[in-house]
Parts: sequence; structure tokens; C-alpha cells
Amino acid sequence: MRVLPVAAVLVTVLDALAKRRRLAGLPVLPLVPRQRSGESEVDGQGAALRMVRAKGVVVDQVTEVAARELAKRDGLSVVNLVPRDLPTSRVLDLLHEVDPRTHRQDRQAKGHGGGHAVLVEQQLLRKVGLPQRGTPSAVELAKAEKELKPHAAARTQVVLAPRLWSSPAVLADDAEVLRVRHGSRLGPNAATLLTIPALIVASGLFSPGWAFAALAAWSAHPLMVLAGNRHLKPADLWSYSLLRLVREPKRLVAALRAEAEHRAGGEDPVQRRRAAYQADIEAGLDRFFEPERADCPWCHGTELTVRLRTSDLNQGKPGEFKVDECRSCGHIFTNPQPTAEGLGFYYRDAYDGLNEDMIQGIFATRRGYFQPQAETVRPHITPEKWLDVGTGHGHFCNAAKEVWPDTSFHGLDMSEGIGIAESRGWVERGYRGMFVDLAPSMPDRYDVVSMFHYLEHSKDPQLELEAATKVLRPGGYLLIDVPDPACRWAKLLGKWWSIWLQPQHLHFFPAQNLRERLSELGCTVVLEQHAEAHQPADLLISTWTALRAVAPERDVPWRPEPPSTLSRIARGVTFAAGTPLMAAGVLADVALKDVAEKYGLCNSYRLLARKD
Repeated sequence: MRVLPVAAVLVTVLDALAKRRRLAGLPVLPLVPRQRSGESEVDGQGAALRMVRAKGVVVDQVTEVAARELAKRDGLSVVNLVPRDLPTSRVLDLLHEVDPRTHRQDRQAKGHGGGHAVLVEQQLLRKVGLPQRGTPSAVELAKAEKELKPHAAARTQVVLAPRLWSSPAVLADDAEVLRVRHGSRLGPNAATLLTIPALIVASGLFSPGWAFAALAAWSAHPLMVLAGNRHLKPADLWSYSLLRLVREPKRLVAALRAEAEHRAGGEDPVQRRRAAYQADIEAGLDRFFEPERADCPWCHGTELTVRLRTSDLNQGKPGEFKVDECRSCGHIFTNPQPTAEGLGFYYRDAYDGLNEDMIQGIFATRRGYFQPQAETVRPHITPEKWLDVGTGHGHFCNAAKEVWPDTSFHGLDMSEGIGIAESRGWVERGYRGMFVDLAPSMPDRYDVVSMFHYLEHSKDPQLELEAATKVLRPGGYLLIDVPDPACRWAKLLGKWWSIWLQPQHLHFFPAQNLRERLSELGCTVVLEQHAEAHQPADLLISTWTALRAVAPERDVPWRPEPPSTLSRIARGVTFAAGTPLMAAGVLADVALKDVAEKYGLCNSYRLLARKD
């Protein structure tokens, strides 16, 4: 038990140093007094700017003029002002979500700010739900801050305003603001934030000296981050640190209570969906599946063997799934396959709806993965037009613009996310529908077509490949990332290997099969990568999946009743106890990353093929 408090001290100190470094990169608004600008002054690019203040916030003339000057000088559409006395808890929230050193150029960064005042282009107000006139509440401004960054991905800056002071009216809405900012991630995030102090307190039963030292370090964490900063001066820094063990849980509980009240007031998204899900389940699951195949969908061989039997370990929806492997060609596939109606049932609330906040939060952190994907084509072509198939909300296209700023990115997807991508400007044109249906209407248009973890989701991947060759111009490139069924984790972890992801992943392709099929379609594979396509999270996600199986999520509409208080507590305790295991998984994944290819542990591979 001594290991837990020692690890907690190490994690706390490292996190404080990281946040202190971020804080040092927070730019300070330069104050240059000038004649007051108008309420909607037009900058050098002809865009009207409006200073939006939450209720109770006062922005003086000097601060507003300085913000307008900064926007004009740096070509900004959004200047988010941080008060100099922003309370400690909110500063820590901000530094957790935002790295001021890279916030503007990181197109994937989350929308977050001081929650008090924002200078913003008038044309963005309607898009993010702010009124053209009037004063929004703190909650309304917090909602808008989440969307302003995505809508002005490379034109947003968070700055400290030395003459701006926190408003009591804004701070009074702290619980509601916290609820809005975390969205559906509030519960899991609250549990994560409280895991370290809970483990420290528990370890005090076995090693009180070390536990006291760890608790002291955790309490001093805000001081490690903020002490000595010349510009940001929270009035409650010392009191918050001394009483952190009480104040932080109290704040999170208040936010959870606000979420419960919000749901009780008729805004419970789970309850709204429960009747439809229960009707689907009561009608029987058999209709969600096609007849079982006796042959391989890739080579039509009839020698099939069962590779895996599992359930929906991702969402916990009802159903059992069998994965077969063809002995002739090695192709692996879900058998029987879900029907279109079945896919609708199992995809519902997986990437949007109830899980949208979580999924978008995950994708927002993947800038370091998306950009190397975009770089893959650099030695071969300078793309003018690029189509990303299965683009979702367009996160890849948004990140790829940092690599290819002059390229026109188009996206295609079945979900409503494509409309959001187009609205945000992450794709210049969005297509919604089935790729195989839309491809005939756009032949020979694109220099690059990308399919990143898309083919494994498709009902007929061979038709998808044919569609890609139709829309590529001669000499264009097809870029594909798919799971690698040859990965050793597939056998070592069995059904807990997250890449199986049943029933969403319908097909798994040996690399040789894809190479041969692309050759038959008139393409030459010019590059095959394994280490570069690997996503090092196998042990972490497998541990998380196992914990979910032990303590499944019960606050979901495909369960007939809401969870009891006891089940909620049991789930929280399970994940708190499993946190060291997940931390060990992270460390192991990182340690094995550089040798993954050598030992056959890469969970994905990448092919780049030229259309001849």
C-alpha cells in the first residue's frame, strides 16, 4: 500500500509542473489606451467584432480597446479574456483543458476560457447560440466558449486581462457552468479527479506516514501551480489549497447535483431514449442479423473456424456475436453480420447522442496521430483535393489543414456529424450517405482518398475499395488505416482486445489480402506501415473494458430501469480500485510502443496505393 501514496506524490508533482509550464505560456493582454472603439468595430479584414460579457461582468475601455487591437494585429476571430483573479478551481480547470502555448495553432484544442468575456466576430454568434444583442448568462457563455474554438479553429486566443475582475454573479453559477463544460463526461471526470485523494485516504489505514505526505502534496498542488505568478492572482489560492480535500469534492458534488436536477426537469437524455430502446429489445434481436454465412465474404472459401465469441463490451447493449476466420485466405469477419437495422441499433449513441461529448473529447486529443497520417502522402503528391471517407465530425480534415493549408478537404459520412463539420469549416464540402451510392456521381475528382479505420465498419469492403478507385483521378492515392488481425495482442488478450469492437468492426483484413485486391483494382501499393499506424493503448483499454464488465454502466436507456444508488457507488469504487491497473496499462503501452513492430504488437497497419 506504500506504493499508492508514493505514486500519488509523483503524479501530483509532475502534473503541477506541467500546469505551471502551461500557465507561464498564458499571454497577457497588452494595454495601450486609445480612443474608445465602437460596440461593433470592424477590423482590417472587414469582420465586425462584439465584446460579449456575461451578466455582471464589467469590461473597461482600456481592456476592450486592447482586445480589439490584438484581434486586428493577429487576425483573430475570438479573443477570450481571463480575469486576473479567476478563482483557483477555475484556473486549474482551464489549465487542464487548454495549453496556452499551442492553443491558437492547435486546431483540435478544446473550447475553454475564463467564462467572463469574449471578443468575437458577429458572424459567429448565431453559430454558437449567442444572441446578437443582450447579455448572456454565465451558463450561456460557457456553452458558447465550447463551440467558438471549433468554429474559429486557428483564429482563437485565450489571454489574461490584467484589468478584468471576476464577477460574483458568474461565480455563483459555478456548478451549472461545470456541468455544461463537462457535459456527459461530468460523472466519469468527477470520479477520476477524486480517485487520487480517495486512494490516499484509503492507504492511510496501512501506511499513515506516507499517506499524510501524499495528502499534503495533493493539497499543495494549487500552490505549486500558481504561487509566484506575477499576473494571475486568485484571491482564494491559500484557502483553497488548505481546504482542498473539502472544497474540491463539494464543488464536484454540487455539479453532479445540478446535473441531476437538470435531468429531473425533463432534460434527462437517457430517460427520453429508454422507451424506444426497450421497444426494440422487446421486439427481439434476431431481426437485427442476417442469416449466418457458410462461406468467406472475401474469397468465398468454405473452410471457416470460430475465432471469437463475445458480447458488446463497448456499450453493453444486448446480443452475442461470433467472429469467424477463413482458413483459405485468413479473412476474419462477424458472422452473422448485422442488418442495416441492426447496425442502426448498435451504432445509436455510440459516436453521437449520449456519447458525443466523450467521443469528441477523445478525437480532440489526437492531433499527434492525425498529422502524421496527413504527412504520409508528402513524398508522393501535393494534394489539391482530398476526400476523407468516414470522416465523422471532420477531426482529421481539421488537423490536416495544419499540414496542407492550401488543400481543399471534403468529407463523407453517414452521420449528422458531417453537417457539423461543414458548419465549422472543417470540411469545405460534406457528403452524407453511403460511399458506394455517391461515388458514381463524382468520378476522377480527388488527388487523395483516405479511409482511416473505416473499411472494418463497412458491410461490403470490396465495394468500398471500388468506389474509392472511381473517385480518384489517375495518379491519385488511396490511403488506408485498418486494424491488424495479425497483432499478437489479438490472441494474448482474447475478447478483451479492444480492436475486436463487436459488432461495429465487421471485417479484419490480412495485409496481403488488401494488397492483392488493390492490385486487381489497378492500384500499386507504394507504402506499407505498421509502427506508424499503431495506436498504443491496448493494455489501457483492455483493462478499462474489463472493469466495465465487472461494474457495467447502468445509467443507459437499453437497461429497463435507472441504476440504484448502491450500484452507482459500487461502480465508482470498482473504477477507483482499478485506477492503478489502468495506470500500469498506460505505462506498459508507452514502454512497448517503440518495440511494437519488432514483436508483432502493432494493432493497425497503413497502406498507400497509387491509382495507375
